[in-house]
Amino acid sequence: MQEREEMALRIREFIESLNHECTAGALVTVEGKKDESALREAGFCGEILVFNNFKGITNFVDHVSRSGRKVILLFDRDKMGKALTSKIFKKLDIFGCHDGLYYKKWFTSITHGKFMCIENLSNYCIPFTEKYSNLPTRNMP
Repeated sequence: MQEREEMALRIREFIESLNHECTAGALVTVEGKKDESALREAGFCGEILVFNNFKGITNFVDHVSRSGRKVILLFDRDKMGKALTSKIFKKLDIFGCHDGLYYKKWFTSITHGKFMCIENLSNYCIPFTEKYSNLPTRNMP
């Protein structure tokens, strides 16, 4: 139980950091609507782009590159998510408007690789995250 509560605290810090990034103009991108819902349930209040709402990688990259905003990719860790991340990352690298996968790596570290996708948040940590909603934040790793 203690490990689960510690993970919930770290996820709360992760969400607060994402919220801060969005306040500074970043765009958080997830694969699907379930990922979007899970982020919202966890307390994320910034702008979310759902990749599946775009008609392919080119349309997505064109959209975000025109915005000139930093893009945070939080795609799944399955075969398709990794392939999408790689292709999009390479295209965004030309524009220099990505986070270098910092948040994706941080999320994997927090969850010890147990979560394959953001949508797993709603099944695992939400009850614990709510318990700590009034605690002060700690420093990021």
